[in-house]
Amino acid sequence: MNTNQKTRIAIAGIGGIGGYIGGKLAYHYQNSENVEILFISRGETKKAIDQQGLTLHSGDQTYNCVPSVNSDDPVLIGQIDALIICTKSYSTTSILKEYARCLQPNAVIITTQNTVNGQASLADLLPKGISLLEGCIFIASNILQAGIIEHKPGPTKLFFGTNNLASKQGEAFEKLLQEAGIDTTFTQNIQEILWKKFLFVSPIAIVSALTQLTFSQILENEIHVTRFIQLTSELIQLAQVKHIPLDENAINNNVELLRKFNPTVKSSFQLDLAKGNLSEIDSLISYVLTEAATHALKLPYYETAFIELCLKYPHINAQIDPL
Repeated sequence: MNTNQKTRIAIAGIGGIGGYIGGKLAYHYQNSENVEILFISRGETKKAIDQQGLTLHSGDQTYNCVPSVNSDDPVLIGQIDALIICTKSYSTTSILKEYARCLQPNAVIITTQNTVNGQASLADLLPKGISLLEGCIFIASNILQAGIIEHKPGPTKLFFGTNNLASKQGEAFEKLLQEAGIDTTFTQNIQEILWKKFLFVSPIAIVSALTQLTFSQILENEIHVTRFIQLTSELIQLAQVKHIPLDENAINNNVELLRKFNPTVKSSFQLDLAKGNLSEIDSLISYVLTEAATHALKLPYYETAFIELCLKYPHINAQIDPL
């Protein structure tokens, strides 16, 4: 981290997650002498933030969040000490390629995607000397309209870190995020946490997209809960063959976590599919099936769900990488 001038942090993707993280950071550090927050945004979101800042509704509070720079031009973004990537998984590599030139030597990249293979997929794209701190966030936060984010009550926790490596930069950014009111933990055991979230996110993405119900409505239907558990069980099998340590109560913990969300919450995956948008089907489902095949593991519930999703949402076929 640069100690001779302001620490410049850019947030890429000002959607539900980026709007929450970036909004809290921009609001807290707006008049800071030591920290500068930049938004990488485009289209209607960029236009709205340029005109009136970012509005973040979080609980019973509303924040008007104004970054020092709001742009999608790498030249205007300039040199940065950290890049927090909050885009969907399918945009991560393009963001990294486009803004790699902005990274200071020894800069940090923090990811927040719903993936467990970020290190493998991004390693070859990292400029020399740049640290990748994989991360994930437990949150219910959505775009109400361009430039307006609604963060709903419920579990809200950001994790990022390494696998068995100390990082003074990681510890420094943990403190910086905490000071902005973001519940953050830097860990040297990030793989286990990534899998813990993936174990929840992938199955609930499938069930919610196939039913188009809220989490609360899914819980009220025994058939849907059973399918959620069946998918979770198969994912546990994959984690086991990959030697990923998991809590022995993972299934019960997943069901209990589902109960903790606001009754109106839906998954971003189901919302994207319902709107005809690009989705994270490759990282959430295709990855699972590909890894299972690599380990000669049969996952019939995942295989069936994949087929059903392709039939229900024909537009996703164009974006699926060949298995």
